Amino acid sequence: MKNYLVALALLSLIAMAVAPAAATARIRAPAVILNNNTGSLTNITLSVTSGNGNVSIVGPQIVAQDTNQSAYTAAYYASNYTSKDFYDYNFTYNISDATNVSGPSAGAAMTMLAISALEGRPLRNDFTMTGTISPNGSIGQIGGVYDKVSAAKNAGMHLVIVPAVQSQSGEAELYYLVQTTFQIPLVQVSNISQATHFALNSTVSGIQNETTYSFYTDYNISKLPPTTLSCTQACNITLFNSLLNETFNLTRNEINALAQNPKFAQVAQQMGMTLNESIEIAKLNYSYTAADLAYLDYVNAFYFSGYPSTRSSALNQLNQINYFCSSLNQPQLTASDYDYVISAELRQYWGNYTISTAISAYNSSSIESDQILDELYLAAQANGWCTAASLIYGESASSQGPYLVPSQSLANLAEARINRDIPYGASLYLSTAQQAYKEGSYPVAILDADYAYAFGPGPTTYSVQQLDSDAQSMASNATYGIWATEFGKQALFYASESQLVSNATLAKTYAQDAYATATLAQQLSNDTMNIHNGLVVGTYTPPTTTIPGSQQISSSDYSSLINYVTYSQELIYALLVLVIALLIANTIMIMIVVNWLNRQQSSRQNSGRKERNIKRKAQKR
Repeated sequence: MKNYLVALALLSLIAMAVAPAAATARIRAPAVILNNNTGSLTNITLSVTSGNGNVSIVGPQIVAQDTNQSAYTAAYYASNYTSKDFYDYNFTYNISDATNVSGPSAGAAMTMLAISALEGRPLRNDFTMTGTISPNGSIGQIGGVYDKVSAAKNAGMHLVIVPAVQSQSGEAELYYLVQTTFQIPLVQVSNISQATHFALNSTVSGIQNETTYSFYTDYNISKLPPTTLSCTQACNITLFNSLLNETFNLTRNEINALAQNPKFAQVAQQMGMTLNESIEIAKLNYSYTAADLAYLDYVNAFYFSGYPSTRSSALNQLNQINYFCSSLNQPQLTASDYDYVISAELRQYWGNYTISTAISAYNSSSIESDQILDELYLAAQANGWCTAASLIYGESASSQGPYLVPSQSLANLAEARINRDIPYGASLYLSTAQQAYKEGSYPVAILDADYAYAFGPGPTTYSVQQLDSDAQSMASNATYGIWATEFGKQALFYASESQLVSNATLAKTYAQDAYATATLAQQLSNDTMNIHNGLVVGTYTPPTTTIPGSQQISSSDYSSLINYVTYSQELIYALLVLVIALLIANTIMIMIVVNWLNRQQSSRQNSGRKERNIKRKAQKR
């Protein structure tokens, strides 16, 4: 009996050593409250006990299926990561301060909780993290970064772990903006192994690993030869130089405004360097390249300086740009300025389309601050395009000569160009080309379609040398029209840069840019000639009329509108004459009736007098 008790005690000790001990871990995970688009930190506590692989979430009244799935994936991956048997444990995630939980963005945080609890290693208390979790441990992208980091800053966090994004991408720029705004490091990680380095080690600083972003590209200007490509037909370099200087001034003003915010002083300094580099590139006769780089610099400056304090003020900004773009009226086409007016109208189409898209997305009920920033970025693009259109319209307004209108041949060409590009899929250029065609702006539709074609799928198997060679060949013959020539120069710029850089990936990127731009130059050169030959002298059609707050009335519908208004005026005039005639007739009838009544009354009075006289005579008798 004694031996039996000893054996039983030994078995109990062995079972206690093998059985999992209960453990807990806690993290404050960021979330976005959808009903008011603000960020918050939600307490998540994990309890790990012996069990059979059950994973549950308690606390909220409603838990979405994707959140439950994230919790299961987190617990399962953490078990494998720590070399534990998942089916020996139960995992209970307690989420407080929330009644409705949805979305997978807490998956990475749940995984870190499980690793912390299973290994008995506490998480640092000055960090938070966000990101989805995959079965292989990779951390995926999420939304609401701005609001989540704002909540982390308000809660006193010193570090935010975020999913890794591609360097120099739009997401990376957003990270950098958020990091700079709230002065808290955003550390990018691709997987759980990288995340544990920060989450489980309180001595590791995030400052050395924070997000970086460069607005300045160091082109090899000192080795770049000046271009000798010259415009041969339809050239007005004076107006183009005015447009270039206006772009420089627009960008400089936006950078100076950004520099007033101390947080963005270094950002403004980088953008200033980019602007100065653009000016140097212009001195080498690559005018459009310089304008293009300065324009992108302006958009970035607007993006950083334009984020408002309230949603309504952001919408007000968008509406102001929308009003500006839609209020522009292009002058008539003449032989001296048609190419510039068409190019300006093209940019106005881009601006109208872009700002309308931004406002539509902004009015979405579920928009987050990240998307508000995205729409402001689009608004900056629209404002830049419409500013260029406004300048060109102003310069062209005083042009003299007979009015030019597109012939049927241009309508046919526009249709053919659009049909050519439809297989490439939807894009800004194809959408605005279709809109221009619908409204009878066939030259704009043609050029828009050329953009869609040039920036569609290009060759994927060409070497850098082949791309550069083809780009140089196409560019050298693209000289009909100022825009074709300038894009030809830009193609030569990127072809030269691809040969000057040592990084193979960057060289391929520059070569692809050179090829696409040269393709555009060639298309524009050919179609500028086609437009020149397809414009005929005709009656001037009034430009698009815009009523603020309503849909645009296209020029193709304008004559119908005029006819309708004329018909309405004639109808109103006829009704007015009829009313006056009825008034006169009524007056005459009233006069006749009154006269008849007066005669009747006079007759009755006379009869009464006769009766009274007869009575008096009878009384005297």
